[in-house]
Amino acid sequence: MFDVYERITLCYTPVMASLTTPLSVRLSEDDTSFLAELEIEGAVTASDKIRGLIRQARHRAEPVDSFPVALAISHEHLAAAVRSVRVIEQDLDCHSEVAVGLMTTAEEFLALALATPRPGAATSDLSRHEARLVDCAARMTEQLLRWAVTPTAPAYDPAVITRRLAGLSDLMRIVSAAQAAR
Repeated sequence: MFDVYERITLCYTPVMASLTTPLSVRLSEDDTSFLAELEIEGAVTASDKIRGLIRQARHRAEPVDSFPVALAISHEHLAAAVRSVRVIEQDLDCHSEVAVGLMTTAEEFLALALATPRPGAATSDLSRHEARLVDCAARMTEQLLRWAVTPTAPAYDPAVITRRLAGLSDLMRIVSAAQAAR
């Protein structure tokens, strides 16, 4: 139950419109604290931040029409996590190419997924999209394999890659044998 409420009155002004619609919102103390600490580009006041949140929700609800737009969205989703890792790395004076590299790949993979062809797309559009997804996954796999051939991976735990890939070695041998048999 919420004992403390803060009342925020918003005036949302649509771009290129002269009408404003006041909106009153009651928030719990926790939500108010969260909103105060929330960082949204260009937003300073609580009203700015709520308008920013509405803008973000609208972007999520609309289909993504290009990879650059999808990349901006995926970057926005993962920016806080990447920033957090880099701040902690700076504080602890350690770095992981593995963690940052995989997070960067995740950002690209999410962007590719968001830029999925829309209904009515041709089979060739789906094939091109699929090829881009496979290419991104293959580049990530290639990077993992490159890290695995070094005695120690550039990671917080230098053995993290070899430990994980050791379990996949049988599968990799089967794949190699299957390709050789073709």
